[in-house]
Amino acid sequence: MNSTEGEHGRGTPKWGLVGAVAAAVGASVCCLGPLLLLAVGVGGAWIGNLTAMERYRPYWMAATLVSLGLAFFRVYRKPKEVACTPGSACSTDGGRRNKFIFWIVTALVLGLLALPYMISYAYAGGPEETAVTRQVILSVRNMTCSACVVTVKKSLARVEGVKDAKVTSSPSQAVVTYDPVKVRVEPLVEATTKAGFPSMILAEGGKR
Repeated sequence: MNSTEGEHGRGTPKWGLVGAVAAAVGASVCCLGPLLLLAVGVGGAWIGNLTAMERYRPYWMAATLVSLGLAFFRVYRKPKEVACTPGSACSTDGGRRNKFIFWIVTALVLGLLALPYMISYAYAGGPEETAVTRQVILSVRNMTCSACVVTVKKSLARVEGVKDAKVTSSPSQAVVTYDPVKVRVEPLVEATTKAGFPSMILAEGGKR
């Protein structure tokens, strides 16, 4: 057997891992995309197109797991009894290298899939007390995960005059406490819309 045949004896996980990474990005873009764009100062109602991709998230996640499974099979399947040259994929060194790459990428991919569910714990901010505040309740569209909630909260918190924003996905709304001297309600609606989550006023009134 020649060295080429030897390399195919074990196989490399390259394309399976590339597919897993691409699918994981597709599964996370609906939740993490708006948050990342907000962080770099990019906004607009068009971002709502990203949040609309949430309906396809289960399919992207399934594609990610299938790709990882294929990569696992290629790394750990029993190689054919063929001659191997040092450094080839079927050699001991090549097999160890493939396993190392496989587990590193697997950890990164699974972390990327879990990030939308965990990111809400990384962002916490308490309300800023003030003598005179008002409160408004906004009905917010497109919020489907914890990362979406964080994105809406951060978009509101960046508006000068906002003291606190309690955002929930069920019901899909934001309760915003703000300083009426510094900001009106309309900029709050505009802030969530530019972050990809259009909103409308449900109720507003005074507070203390």
